[in-house]
Amino acid sequence: MSEEFLRVAKKEVSDDIAEIGNLLRACSGDSDISKNAAEIEKHTHKIKGLAPMMGQIEIGDVASTLDALLKMAISGNMPPDLFHSIKKSHQFMLDTIDGHESDFASLKSDLDKKYSAFLSRK
Repeated sequence: MSEEFLRVAKKEVSDDIAEIGNLLRACSGDSDISKNAAEIEKHTHKIKGLAPMMGQIEIGDVASTLDALLKMAISGNMPPDLFHSIKKSHQFMLDTIDGHESDFASLKSDLDKKYSAFLSRK
């Protein structure tokens, strides 16, 4: 990938992560996530496609999981404790895109354990 593509892609992904953060600040629990699921999902959907193309495989993986869970919430099948999981995932994506240490294995394990029954239905 060209340096220009990587620069633009990083800005796009960073902007989408920031927008998720802005949406989360207006939420205090799962009912608020339910109301904002479609808007949050637009950002996770974009991140899940773009992040791996710029070498951020782990961010793409987390975004893909959130995207699937948010689509369930949009369809009326709200996964439990989604607010907390999105907050934790958002912090991971923010830390990772900014080059800070983050624990992908722990987050992925938590998401898989908590939502394996939901994710197997996709």
